[in-house]
Amino acid sequence: MGNRKQPFGYQIELGQIVIQPQESKVVKLIFTHYNSGDAYSTLVEMLKNQEVAYDVGKLWNKNMVARILEDTRYVGDSRYPAIITQKELNIAQEKRKKKCVRTDNSQTNKLLRQLSGRQ
Repeated sequence: MGNRKQPFGYQIELGQIVIQPQESKVVKLIFTHYNSGDAYSTLVEMLKNQEVAYDVGKLWNKNMVARILEDTRYVGDSRYPAIITQKELNIAQEKRKKKCVRTDNSQTNKLLRQLSGRQ
């Protein structure tokens, strides 16, 4: 697609946002596999073997997968038709929250990070 203007899975047709069939299948696949326990790296490897590219000339990467998993437009709103269910999105968001690494910002840890050269 190159210089993507719409979220992956959608396209503009006659001034309307519509589902792009091939890409929407990939969106469903990503949510299904992620919600079943696949890691980003597993998804990226699987997607590299798909015929549908995220962007022409670019290989799939973890950021592209993360962008899809966090995009709430896939459940549909006034402009975007639904590709997945709210339940599928909720499951993915809960999984992502659990995997977030929280940083301890106490003064002791700040000092330790400074001494170790980390930010």
